[in-house]
Amino acid sequence: MLKRFSLRSEFTKNTFVLIFGTVAAQSIPILLQPFLRRIYSPEDFGAMAVYLTIFGMITIVSSLRYEAAIVLPKNDVAAANILSLAARINIIFSFLLFAALLFLKDDLVQLINFPVKYSGYLYFLPFATAAFGIYQSMNYWLIRQKAFKASANNKIVRRGIEGMIQAVAGVFKIPGGLFLGDLAGNFANVYAGMRQLLKNKFTLKFLSGKKTGFVRIKYSDFPKYNVLPTLLSSAASVLPFLFINKFYSTETVGYLDLSRMVLSIPLIFISASISQVFFQQTTEKKHRSLSIKKDVRNILYVLLAVVFMEVIFILLFGPALFGFVFGSRYEVSGSFSRIMVFSFVFNFIGSAFSSIFITFEKIRLNSAWQTMYFIAICLLLFFRGKDIYDFLKIYVLIEICMHSAYCFMIYRIVSRYEKNIKLPIPV
Repeated sequence: MLKRFSLRSEFTKNTFVLIFGTVAAQSIPILLQPFLRRIYSPEDFGAMAVYLTIFGMITIVSSLRYEAAIVLPKNDVAAANILSLAARINIIFSFLLFAALLFLKDDLVQLINFPVKYSGYLYFLPFATAAFGIYQSMNYWLIRQKAFKASANNKIVRRGIEGMIQAVAGVFKIPGGLFLGDLAGNFANVYAGMRQLLKNKFTLKFLSGKKTGFVRIKYSDFPKYNVLPTLLSSAASVLPFLFINKFYSTETVGYLDLSRMVLSIPLIFISASISQVFFQQTTEKKHRSLSIKKDVRNILYVLLAVVFMEVIFILLFGPALFGFVFGSRYEVSGSFSRIMVFSFVFNFIGSAFSSIFITFEKIRLNSAWQTMYFIAICLLLFFRGKDIYDFLKIYVLIEICMHSAYCFMIYRIVSRYEKNIKLPIPV
């Protein structure tokens, strides 16, 4: 297996570049956590977690999913016009979001039980959404151009600015430091992304109204069949935290947010990096009708090794680790992690291969799963009276069932592709 997973291959080199950049970038907020957790309260982090939950749901559809198609065209002209289309849609969406908040903010606060003293920061959402959406489109262009080093550097800039603002604001007791840091980080990402974009083959000469109209129609399956299901899937991934905020307390969400952050480390460091490189490579191989079976198998071996180590470590040392690093009051986060870790295992594996649905244009199949995932998560509403630990166990069981089905669907898509291509005869 190690021989097949060649350290000299382009895939491995690009993956390590992204992993190194991601580790460097994500190490900033992670290393700051023991400090930030001592200067901000669990309620501060709980409110921030709910804010980011809403943010995550919004940004997943703010460009009507056109940004995901940037990697697919064979020529850069079409890809550049998709980028332009996605950015413009995102700006219009953000403007409409701001208008909606002006009239509906109080209703939203009441609906999700968002702490009133933090409610003013909800007005940051449209600006953060605009910045994040524009950068996402830029990042897909960088993936297309195999500019993985540039993408990694941008992550470092983003997290560095975010961490610095949050730390300084916390020390000087500036209100809303966590929110301010996140917003500043998103705008720093756009600035860095614009510079990288111009260095990697993007030019305004590619853009025209006629070509933009053409790609809008050609890739219309993304908004038609992917926007609503993706929104539902995004909602499903964060609804449990909104439910817990509503049924239990914002402080409990703060503890769970720390569990989620720590458990997501392999997802952020490894799975996300592999997914971006895998997306570019599989799209290229599909255009050339080449096999991807070995790539999938070798990646799976690495992922299984990582999740095995994480599960054993959390089960043995969870509460003690959280208490030592973040303070004794966060031992409860370690206890939550012992339950939550099993859902992250399947999410970790599925996320690495999620681009398969886009590469092979199985948008409708993915949309069907996303809709079912949302319905399954909504079943948690029937367990609102449960103890928090029992509630989490039911949530994890749903996650395992749904993501197992997701992985099986990926397996079927790859298997059918391999059967349909003409593989070269061994010499």
